[in-house]
Amino acid sequence: MACISGGTVMSLHIENLDAGYGKTTVLRDINCKAGLGEIIGLLGPNGSGKSCLLKTIAGLVVPTRGGVVFNGKAVTALSPKIRARNIAWLAQDRSAAWALSVRELVSLGRAPYRGRLGKLSQTDERAVDVAMASAHCTDLQNRHFNKLSGGEQARALLARALAVEAPVLLADEPTASLDPYYQISILQSLAHEAKTGKTVIVSLHDLALAKQFCHRVWVMNEGRLVANDMPQKALRPTLLADVFRIKIKNGFTVQIPEKS
Repeated sequence: MACISGGTVMSLHIENLDAGYGKTTVLRDINCKAGLGEIIGLLGPNGSGKSCLLKTIAGLVVPTRGGVVFNGKAVTALSPKIRARNIAWLAQDRSAAWALSVRELVSLGRAPYRGRLGKLSQTDERAVDVAMASAHCTDLQNRHFNKLSGGEQARALLARALAVEAPVLLADEPTASLDPYYQISILQSLAHEAKTGKTVIVSLHDLALAKQFCHRVWVMNEGRLVANDMPQKALRPTLLADVFRIKIKNGFTVQIPEKS
């Protein structure tokens, strides 16, 4: 557990969790917890359950057994507004349904706080300014989102999630398809958020970035949590071979061929 401003205790526990889509079970018997002030890297091969776990923590997927407990309450029992204020969600999809400027897009992060008229207050405007600065996209605020590069879009969407000012930030592969500069830029921004006391859970495919930026890693394989430790301890040779089918040889990553 960790404390947020005002002395409020924040805890996020995942207990005996099974979840999936429709009649298909994806996650089985997941048990772990997260506190504020750390980045947790969610690792695993494609189809291992990373996105499903993040969506379940966000309340977008309903567990079939067990659950996600935030501050002593099941996430699924929280009202949509309370959940949205406390758990910010950064999805993989980088598309925008409307032709919006970057500032308009980032302002959507304040939706959980708006009144009936939907107008932004001065507090909302300040939150948008801070979020854009943190995501290094202030200079993009008047540009149309759909005309940005992939890296610029990733920064704008991160700013939208940061504008929520939630104690928990979930990011589903925010560095996918980005060049190294933008990958590092995104993770540096997430690291900054963790230093302010937030919990950041981010799914990644790059093990080197996980080692560089994450305090802990949760490693998924076939819907189960198979490791929960510091990267240097969790990403041991046997796990790399069993889960990722790779090994490190003379400083290079080598793929282990499948058995015929």
